[in-house]
Amino acid sequence: FIGWVDDSWGYNGDDGSFGFSGRYILYLPLFSTGNTIGCCLNFKNNTAFYTKNGISLGIAFQNLKGTLYPCVGLKSQGGSIEVNFGSRKFKFAGNPE
Repeated sequence: FIGWVDDSWGYNGDDGSFGFSGRYILYLPLFSTGNTIGCCLNFKNNTAFYTKNGISLGIAFQNLKGTLYPCVGLKSQGGSIEVNFGSRKFKFAGNPE
């Protein structure tokens, strides 16, 4: 899973864990079917944060460097998602446009 291997990080909806390079912290809210999860990368200050249904969950990472590759993992067979890798505006309560 994303976050279980070195140089990766992710947010798991089934237990609210936040994983990075094989270490996990349980502190984010759970998510499931019908939720909208966002991950915003701010290259001006080299930080990243997640959102749930348009509400920021706070800064998750600081000092981002190197090349980043977006990815999504699904645990359930037949599951589906819709992604936005920048083709549409990123929406959250702090930037409702």
